Amino acid sequence: MIEPEQMYVKKNPLLYHILVLVVALVFLSCATPSSPSGGPSDQAGPEILETKPASGTTNFKGNKFEFQFSEFVNRSSIPNNITVEPDLGLEYKIKWKRKRLSIEFQDRLPDSTTVILTLGADITDTKQNKIGAPITLAVSTGDEIDQGRLTGRLRIADTGEGAEGAKVLLYRSPIDLSEKAIYQAQADTGGIFNFSYLREGNYQALYVDDRNRNKIWDQGSEAAQPFSRQIIELEKAGSDTLDVLYIVQQDSLAPKLQGVGLFSSKRMRLRFNENIELQDNATLTVLDSLGNTYSEAYPLYISQKDPFVLFAQSEKDLGENDKYSLSLEGITDEFGNTSITDGIAFEGSTQVDTTLQRVIEHRTGNGIFPSQRVEVMYAAPINDPMLIDSIVVVEGNVSFSDWPAIYTERNFLFIEPQEETWIEGVDYQFLIWNPATQRRQLLEPEIWDSPELGELALSITGEDSISTISFSLINENIDFKIDSSFTTSIILQNLAPINYQLIVFKDENGNNRWDSGSVIPFQAPEPYYLQRNINVRSGFTSEIFIEF
Repeated sequence: MIEPEQMYVKKNPLLYHILVLVVALVFLSCATPSSPSGGPSDQAGPEILETKPASGTTNFKGNKFEFQFSEFVNRSSIPNNITVEPDLGLEYKIKWKRKRLSIEFQDRLPDSTTVILTLGADITDTKQNKIGAPITLAVSTGDEIDQGRLTGRLRIADTGEGAEGAKVLLYRSPIDLSEKAIYQAQADTGGIFNFSYLREGNYQALYVDDRNRNKIWDQGSEAAQPFSRQIIELEKAGSDTLDVLYIVQQDSLAPKLQGVGLFSSKRMRLRFNENIELQDNATLTVLDSLGNTYSEAYPLYISQKDPFVLFAQSEKDLGENDKYSLSLEGITDEFGNTSITDGIAFEGSTQVDTTLQRVIEHRTGNGIFPSQRVEVMYAAPINDPMLIDSIVVVEGNVSFSDWPAIYTERNFLFIEPQEETWIEGVDYQFLIWNPATQRRQLLEPEIWDSPELGELALSITGEDSISTISFSLINENIDFKIDSSFTTSIILQNLAPINYQLIVFKDENGNNRWDSGSVIPFQAPEPYYLQRNINVRSGFTSEIFIEF
């Protein structure tokens, strides 16, 4: 017969396993749930199915708000994406019950106040799909809810694309830009932002690069831009729309040289801390250990795989065990900041250059103008006569193995027309030697004959006064850019029949650049216009009417 004590001992392991299972379930319920695997790829962000109370509720007496999501949410994305407006200074707690989020304030909400809770656009599901646009829940603790609205759009000045995620801070009179903004909005994927449920009054809106998310413009460290109107007067239940604000993506940090490696006594590999660009005046100078000029150098190309790596060539051999440094000019980042070296030193080398000579790129794929040369970039300086001797130019049905207008410069090969222009109506083929494949490479560029070129007419409308209008017409694929100015209209001739980007601004202060405005003292941004994908058609004049 089993004694009671023995029965307990035998049953205890089962009880132990049950307790372990309960603890595990409790732990899992506190973690971010994940969706089942398998099935088609989920690329849609979470949605809000229901809120409690409903948005627009008046005489609200509670202190708890609930959001029911359509799917499991990455809970770590929530805390930094909750905004309470106006800033009440009230603490709250966040709780979860599966897909339901609860936000509960610790103190009573003030009377006769419209309270706005916003869930930011950076909230994601468990597969990192963003919610896309901010979600707003507004209630009033009084008899009525404020109905004022203010909307606008933010675009990137360089590209015209919507400034997704950019922040706009809204201050209400009396305005103190050193204090926390009373409202904040975040631009959606199209750059559109909205302020809703606003009380009547005078407001000022600013784009602020609010990196620390404190709703304060930290003037010493955060960029800000004003809209064209300093003060917006909003009537009760009124609405207003701000002009499109083109924001300048600012980066004042210069690209920094992090290291120099040598593949031979002349060939250098420069690694920077960010992607770089070469300007027309890009040069390098090799300095000896005393800081004196030892040799001139020149850039070869930027790595296509790693655009923060530059290959360069020294004119003189860099001796083994000798120490050198570099002075750089015309090497920048995308924002135009000039690179710095911080005195990076490196040793020379006696290694023989084993670089595999090869074609890096040829700038003909999008077409060339009637007088434009064919340009081919190689990996190393061109010293082998075979690169020139093996070139075949096919003009119509005639092949030339001794084309006279061929020359090289450093690591570039150029093929020019025999006369001033390529012959109209004739197709050209260029067979160039690629040492990497040990065979000729065929180039068949489209050559735009004169009748195929088009025109673009620009006209300013709605302007009472005559101002200097500056513009840039750009196509980066063919490295094409026109910078000029006019007063009321201009016709641009001999344009390739391709797409362009047009930037136009009114140069009100005559300094030959677009000024994005100043917050303190207030200076409105100069009128600005950007249009992408302008199609110039062969033999036609395309018209663009610009109204600021």
